[in-house]
Amino acid sequence: MKIAIIGSKGIPANYGGFETFAFHLAKSLSVRHEITVVNEKENAASGFDFPVKIIHSDFMKSKNPLKYYKQSLELVSDSNDIVLVCGVGGSVFYPKFRSKIICITNVDGVEHRRGKYTFLQRWLVYLLQYTATLFSKHIVADSNEIRKYWKNRFGISENKISSIAYGAEVPLSFDDSVLLKYGLSKDAYFLVVARLVPENNLELILKAFSKYKGEKRLVIVGSTDDNPFAKKISIVNDERIVFTGGIYQKDKLDSLRKNSFAYIHGHSVGGTNPALLEAMAAKCICICHDNVFNREVAGNEQNYFADENQLLKLLNGLEESGNSGMQFRELSYDRVLTFYSWEKISLQYEALFKSLILENKK
Repeated sequence: MKIAIIGSKGIPANYGGFETFAFHLAKSLSVRHEITVVNEKENAASGFDFPVKIIHSDFMKSKNPLKYYKQSLELVSDSNDIVLVCGVGGSVFYPKFRSKIICITNVDGVEHRRGKYTFLQRWLVYLLQYTATLFSKHIVADSNEIRKYWKNRFGISENKISSIAYGAEVPLSFDDSVLLKYGLSKDAYFLVVARLVPENNLELILKAFSKYKGEKRLVIVGSTDDNPFAKKISIVNDERIVFTGGIYQKDKLDSLRKNSFAYIHGHSVGGTNPALLEAMAAKCICICHDNVFNREVAGNEQNYFADENQLLKLLNGLEESGNSGMQFRELSYDRVLTFYSWEKISLQYEALFKSLILENKK
C-alpha cells in the first residue's frame, strides 16, 4: 500500500501528540508499505532510520491551517492509496479528492470543548467535525469513549467509525542532566507535562499543591508564553514550584518522568492522551483527573481526583505510603505493554487500511 499521513506538523516529533503519532505510525508501517508524510514549512526532516518520503508544504499549520490541509491533500492525492488525516481541518476539501484517494480522519477527540477556543472558534471546529463525518471514508477515534461520543453526537453508522488508540514506547535512553539544570533529585518531585490551558486543570493542581506541606517539589513542563492563561498561572510566589517551559527532547522528558515521585495528569478533554501513556511507559505513579477518558487509558487501579481536596489527599497519602507506590508503577507499565505498544497500534491501522481498500474495489 501507498499511505500518506497529513495534518500533523510533520516529523520528527518535536511538537505534540499528532506528530508523535505520525512518526511512530510511519516508522512501523514503512517496513511493509510506502509511506509519505507532509511536513509544515519550517519543520526540517533528516536522519530517519526508516524509509519515508517527506514532502514540505508552503504553509505553517498554526498560521494557515486551512491552506495547510488543502495543499497537503493536493500534494499526496495523485500518488497514494490511503490518506490518513490528523485532525478535521481538511474535511471541507475532501469532496474534491474523494475520487482519487481514500480519506480517513483521526478526529482528535472533542476539540470544540477546549477552553482555549473562543465561541466562534468552537463553532468552526464543530462545523469541521461535522463535515468530517460527511465526507471521510472512515473516522478513527483514539478511545472507545471518544468513539461513543462521535457516534452518538453525529449519528455515524457502526461500520464507519473505529476506535484505535495512540501508542507509547518504553523509554530506552535518558538524559539526567535535566535534573541538574533544575536542581532536582530522584523521587523528590511531582511532575506535570501538559499544555498550559484551562482544560488541563493547572489551576486546580496549583491550588492543591499550595496546601501541600510535604517536602517534594512540583515540576510543570509546558510552554509558559504561548497563551495568556499560561502566562498568568506561571507567575507564582512559591520556590517549591518549577516551571521549565517547553521541553521537547524525549530523553530529557523520560528522565524527568522516571525520576519523579508521581506524575499528575490533569487533562479533562480528549481520549488516549500521549502524555499519560508516556508517563505510564516510564513506570510513573499516575494521579489522574477523574474522567472516563483517563480511566479508560490508565485503568481503575490508578489514583484519581475530582477536586483540589482529593488531589491534596493523594499527594499526602502517596508520600506517606513510601515504597508501597511500586504497585502503581508496575500497573502503568504492564498496561502500556498490553494495550498501547506502537506495533499493536500500527497493526490495527494496517488492518483498517486493507479492509477499506478491499471495500473500495467492490
